[in-house]
Amino acid sequence: MARKGGERKKAVTRSTKAGLQFPVGRIGRFLKKGRYAQRVGSGAPVYLAAVLEYLAAEVLELAGNAAKDNKKTRIVPRHLLLAIRNDQELGKLLAGVTIAHGGVLPNINPVLLPKKALEKAEKESQSPNFSGLSHDTNEVALKDAFSQHGDVIQVKVICHPVTGQSKGYGFVKFSSEKDAAAALEKMSDEVLDGKNIRVHFANSG
Repeated sequence: MARKGGERKKAVTRSTKAGLQFPVGRIGRFLKKGRYAQRVGSGAPVYLAAVLEYLAAEVLELAGNAAKDNKKTRIVPRHLLLAIRNDQELGKLLAGVTIAHGGVLPNINPVLLPKKALEKAEKESQSPNFSGLSHDTNEVALKDAFSQHGDVIQVKVICHPVTGQSKGYGFVKFSSEKDAAAALEKMSDEVLDGKNIRVHFANSG
């Protein structure tokens, strides 16, 4: 016998409606339970879930790049620390956060370095890394964008060895540290082909 009113509609979560993976309903409950304000609007948990999901995606992308740079297939706390501390915006946001088992950033006075290590450090200070790149952005477009802030010697986008598709990260080499620093300041979080690129100096873990 059919139920009155027809079949019951399948429940659709607020996360699904908003196109998010993070749980909007659970975040809404925590906002009310925490009593951060007298009233919590219906859009507040959706907005907060979207922000948290974006931050998680950014950290994971940068940490994944750090793992690849260190030839690892698993992200560990060390890679999270390198990802956060080498990114200008995330570094400011999480300035007071200590990551357990993350270690510290390499910070050796250049005077104490041997000659070969000093030359390597100087080269790295002229070669910022970038990530978050659109798969459609090629080296020519990148060189045009970075050349506005200094003399670019080389641009390299890391691609898949089989498909040839961009992996979304790489490096750019400038003729001087001054130009590299200017590019780091101006190009970080700039929109290129619809995506915000991240620019930072490499630090081996």
